[in-house]
Amino acid sequence: MKDVAKKTIFNSKLIEIVKKAIFYLILGTIILIFIFNQLVGVLLAGSFFIIYIIYYLFTLSSKRRVLKLMQEYLIINDIEVAEKLKRPIDDIRKILSSLSKNQKKKTWLLVFLNKRYLFLNEIGVEKFKEYYSKGYNEKKILENLQKDMKIRSRAEINAIITTLINNERLSN
Repeated sequence: MKDVAKKTIFNSKLIEIVKKAIFYLILGTIILIFIFNQLVGVLLAGSFFIIYIIYYLFTLSSKRRVLKLMQEYLIINDIEVAEKLKRPIDDIRKILSSLSKNQKKKTWLLVFLNKRYLFLNEIGVEKFKEYYSKGYNEKKILENLQKDMKIRSRAEINAIITTLINNERLSN
C-alpha cells in the first residue's frame, strides 16, 4: 500500500507541475498574441477564462463526489479514497483540506493526523460520542471501535477527540 501511495504522490506532483507549466504557457501566449493583435488576444483571454471557470466547476463537483463516497464508510482514509476514485492523492488531500476547514455544523468528521486524513461518517461520529459520553478512556474506546471500524491506534482516538472539541461538538 505504501508503494502505491508513493507512486500516487509522485504522479500527482508531476501532474501539478505540468498543470502550472501549461497555465503559464497559455498565459504567455495570450500576452504575446495580445501585443500583436489585441482583438484576438481578448478573444483568447475570454476563452481561457471560460475554460478556467469550467475547470473550477468540475472541482466543485469532485468535492461532492468525494464526500458522497466517503459517507458510505464508517471510517476511511485519504489513500483509500484516492484509490477508489483513481485520483491523485494530492488532489484528494486538497479537497479534504478545504472540507475540514468548515465542519463545525456537519454530521461527519475529518481528522488530520500524521500527514493523512481520516473521515468518520455520521454513524461513526455518533458511536464515538456515545463511548466518550459513557466515560470510557482512550483504550476502552479503541477496543470498542475496533470491532466496528478500522481504527488503528490511540493516536487516532486522541485526534478525533481533539478535533471534536476544537469544533465544539464534544464537551471537554
